[in-house]
Amino acid sequence: MDGTEPTAWGDAQGRRRDILRSAEKLLADSGYAALTMRAIAVGAGVSSGTVYQYFDGKEDVFVALMSGRLSELTTTLDELDRDVGVTGVLAAILPQVRELWRLFGRSAQQWESKVLAGGPKGKRTVASATVFRRMARSLEKALREAAATQGVALVAHPAMAYWVWDSLIGVADDLVHGGSLQARVSAGKLVEFATEAIERGIIAGPPARA
Repeated sequence: MDGTEPTAWGDAQGRRRDILRSAEKLLADSGYAALTMRAIAVGAGVSSGTVYQYFDGKEDVFVALMSGRLSELTTTLDELDRDVGVTGVLAAILPQVRELWRLFGRSAQQWESKVLAGGPKGKRTVASATVFRRMARSLEKALREAAATQGVALVAHPAMAYWVWDSLIGVADDLVHGGSLQARVSAGKLVEFATEAIERGIIAGPPARA
């Protein structure tokens, strides 16, 4: 475990946090393949049996981690000042998107296959899909309200928020791996260019008159 204070006996929420903290470190350091219940238990300073008291398996742990990050992002979106405009909203959430991708990027396919694909799902997986869709709704709402402060309207298409999300993930991947730095483009310049490009891609024009 890290240098944090040990969780008190009987503190179920604290124990769950320890387990998720251990799992997140494993993902960040070594990817999904390293995410075993035994390794999670060692990092959390508990037995494997204790981990199973909270989660059914590594997939369950992974889904819980992703859900937590998406919930935090949703809160950020809901609380953002709309007066910053569309590019301001995008730039404000990019640090969280970058961190999410740094942690889960190598394992994104696992999450998509467990959460977004069809077929039977456990309760926690269904809940995670709901969290993702809630985040997408908050993203769309934030962007539309921010656009309104600029006197413009966004395209009316059900895929808009998901396209924006995929675009942000692409920017996050570059920020994590430093691809644009090879062309001597700074992170700040990349974010400025990307957010403006996304904005241009979703603006439909001035809002319709009442």
